[in-house]
Amino acid sequence: MKSVMFSEVMPAQRGAGLLGNLSPLTAYGLTLAIGMPLLVVAMHLFDPSAPLAYIVLPVLAGLALPLCAHAPGRLEVSTRFDACHMASTLDATLDALGYARSEAGPGLLRYVKTAQPSWRNRAHNVNVRVHAHALEVIGPVPVLRALQKALAS
Repeated sequence: MKSVMFSEVMPAQRGAGLLGNLSPLTAYGLTLAIGMPLLVVAMHLFDPSAPLAYIVLPVLAGLALPLCAHAPGRLEVSTRFDACHMASTLDATLDALGYARSEAGPGLLRYVKTAQPSWRNRAHNVNVRVHAHALEVIGPVPVLRALQKALAS
Protein backbone atom coordinates (compact mmCIF):
# COMPACT_ATOMS: atom_id res chain seq x y z
CA MET A 1 0.00 0.00 0.00
CA LYS A 2 1.58 3.25 -1.13
CA SER A 3 -0.27 5.62 1.18
CA VAL A 4 0.28 3.61 4.38
CA MET A 5 3.24 3.83 6.75
CA PHE A 6 4.00 1.48 9.63
CA SER A 7 5.83 2.14 12.88
CA GLU A 8 8.07 -0.44 14.45
CA VAL A 9 6.37 -2.95 16.72
CA MET A 10 7.03 -1.58 20.21
CA PRO A 11 6.23 -2.93 23.66
CA ALA A 12 2.84 -1.70 24.87
CA GLN A 13 2.77 0.97 27.54
CA ARG A 14 3.17 -0.62 30.92
CA GLY A 15 0.99 0.34 33.86
CA ALA A 16 2.20 2.50 36.72
CA GLY A 17 2.44 -0.44 39.11
CA LEU A 18 5.33 -1.30 41.38
CA LEU A 19 7.49 -2.72 38.57
CA GLY A 20 5.83 -0.75 35.74
CA ASN A 21 8.69 1.70 35.13
CA LEU A 22 11.38 -0.99 34.86
CA SER A 23 12.34 -2.83 31.74
CA PRO A 24 10.60 -6.22 31.41
CA LEU A 25 13.89 -8.08 31.88
CA THR A 26 14.72 -6.14 35.06
CA ALA A 27 11.22 -6.69 36.45
CA TYR A 28 11.47 -10.41 35.71
CA GLY A 29 14.93 -10.57 37.30
CA LEU A 30 13.63 -8.91 40.48
CA THR A 31 10.66 -11.25 40.55
CA LEU A 32 12.99 -14.21 40.15
CA ALA A 33 15.48 -13.01 42.78
CA ILE A 34 12.89 -12.11 45.41
CA GLY A 35 9.86 -14.22 44.55
CA MET A 36 11.52 -17.61 44.15
CA PRO A 37 13.18 -17.74 47.60
CA LEU A 38 9.98 -16.48 49.25
CA LEU A 39 7.91 -19.09 47.43
CA VAL A 40 10.32 -21.89 48.35
CA VAL A 41 10.26 -20.84 52.02
CA ALA A 42 6.45 -20.63 52.01
CA MET A 43 6.12 -24.07 50.43
CA HIS A 44 8.65 -25.53 52.89
CA LEU A 45 6.71 -24.05 55.82
CA PHE A 46 3.49 -25.51 54.40
CA ASP A 47 4.98 -29.04 54.23
CA PRO A 48 8.32 -29.37 56.06
CA SER A 49 8.61 -33.09 55.28
CA ALA A 50 8.58 -32.59 51.48
CA PRO A 51 11.94 -33.09 49.76
CA LEU A 52 13.47 -29.86 48.54
CA ALA A 53 13.45 -31.04 44.92
CA TYR A 54 9.66 -31.45 45.08
CA ILE A 55 9.42 -27.78 46.01
CA VAL A 56 12.14 -26.15 43.90
CA LEU A 57 11.44 -27.86 40.55
CA PRO A 58 7.75 -26.80 40.30
CA VAL A 59 8.69 -23.28 41.43
CA LEU A 60 11.34 -23.05 38.69
CA ALA A 61 8.86 -24.37 36.12
CA GLY A 62 6.31 -21.77 37.22
CA LEU A 63 8.83 -18.96 36.99
CA ALA A 64 9.71 -20.02 33.43
CA LEU A 65 6.11 -19.58 32.24
CA PRO A 66 6.32 -15.80 31.70
CA LEU A 67 9.21 -16.36 29.30
CA CYS A 68 6.84 -18.31 27.03
CA ALA A 69 4.01 -15.77 27.15
CA HIS A 70 3.29 -13.38 24.30
CA ALA A 71 4.15 -9.89 25.44
CA PRO A 72 1.74 -7.16 24.39
CA GLY A 73 2.96 -4.75 21.75
CA ARG A 74 1.82 -1.68 19.86
CA LEU A 75 1.85 -0.89 16.13
CA GLU A 76 0.90 2.42 14.51
CA VAL A 77 -0.48 2.37 10.96
CA SER A 78 -0.55 5.90 9.49
CA THR A 79 -2.49 6.74 6.33
CA ARG A 80 -2.98 9.76 4.09
CA PHE A 81 -6.72 9.16 3.95
CA ASP A 82 -9.27 8.66 6.71
CA ALA A 83 -8.19 5.67 8.82
CA CYS A 84 -11.73 4.30 9.21
CA HIS A 85 -11.58 3.25 5.53
CA MET A 86 -8.89 0.68 6.47
CA ALA A 87 -11.31 -1.27 8.68
CA SER A 88 -12.31 -3.71 5.93
CA THR A 89 -8.66 -4.31 4.99
CA LEU A 90 -7.84 -4.86 8.66
CA ASP A 91 -10.80 -7.25 9.03
CA ALA A 92 -9.66 -9.35 6.08
CA THR A 93 -6.03 -9.43 7.21
CA LEU A 94 -6.83 -10.36 10.80
CA ASP A 95 -9.34 -12.94 9.56
CA ALA A 96 -6.50 -14.59 7.64
CA LEU A 97 -4.45 -14.59 10.88
CA GLY A 98 -7.26 -16.38 12.76
CA TYR A 99 -9.01 -13.44 14.41
CA ALA A 100 -12.64 -12.31 14.23
CA ARG A 101 -14.12 -8.94 15.16
CA SER A 102 -15.96 -9.20 18.45
CA GLU A 103 -16.77 -5.59 19.25
CA ALA A 104 -16.92 -2.34 17.37
CA GLY A 105 -17.54 1.03 18.92
CA PRO A 106 -16.79 4.61 18.06
CA GLY A 107 -13.05 4.68 17.55
CA LEU A 108 -12.41 1.18 18.91
CA LEU A 109 -12.36 -2.27 17.32
CA ARG A 110 -11.69 -5.51 19.19
CA TYR A 111 -10.67 -8.83 17.64
CA VAL A 112 -10.47 -12.21 19.39
CA LYS A 113 -8.64 -15.38 18.44
CA THR A 114 -11.19 -17.81 17.01
CA ALA A 115 -9.32 -21.08 17.63
CA GLN A 116 -8.71 -20.68 21.38
CA PRO A 117 -10.84 -21.47 24.40
CA SER A 118 -12.69 -18.50 25.87
CA TRP A 119 -10.55 -18.33 29.02
CA ARG A 120 -7.41 -17.55 26.94
CA ASN A 121 -8.91 -14.97 24.57
CA ARG A 122 -8.23 -12.00 26.82
CA ALA A 123 -4.44 -12.35 26.62
CA HIS A 124 -4.52 -12.74 22.84
CA ASN A 125 -7.03 -10.00 21.97
CA VAL A 126 -6.14 -7.42 19.37
CA ASN A 127 -7.49 -3.95 20.11
CA VAL A 128 -7.53 -1.19 17.50
CA ARG A 129 -8.02 2.50 18.20
CA VAL A 130 -9.08 4.47 15.15
CA HIS A 131 -7.73 8.03 14.97
CA ALA A 132 -8.17 10.52 12.12
CA HIS A 133 -5.24 9.33 10.00
CA ALA A 134 -3.84 6.45 12.05
CA LEU A 135 -4.72 3.11 13.55
CA GLU A 136 -3.16 2.12 16.87
CA VAL A 137 -3.09 -1.68 17.09
CA ILE A 138 -2.36 -3.33 20.46
CA GLY A 139 -1.91 -7.09 20.74
CA PRO A 140 0.65 -9.90 21.01
CA VAL A 141 3.96 -8.98 19.36
CA PRO A 142 4.08 -12.02 17.00
CA VAL A 143 0.57 -11.20 15.73
CA LEU A 144 1.51 -7.54 15.20
CA ARG A 145 4.59 -8.51 13.20
CA ALA A 146 2.51 -10.87 11.04
CA LEU A 147 -0.12 -8.15 10.58
CA GLN A 148 2.52 -5.60 9.57
CA LYS A 149 4.01 -8.03 7.05
CA ALA A 150 0.59 -8.93 5.58
CA LEU A 151 -0.54 -5.30 5.28
CA ALA A 152 2.76 -4.22 3.72
CA SER A 153 2.49 -6.75 0.87
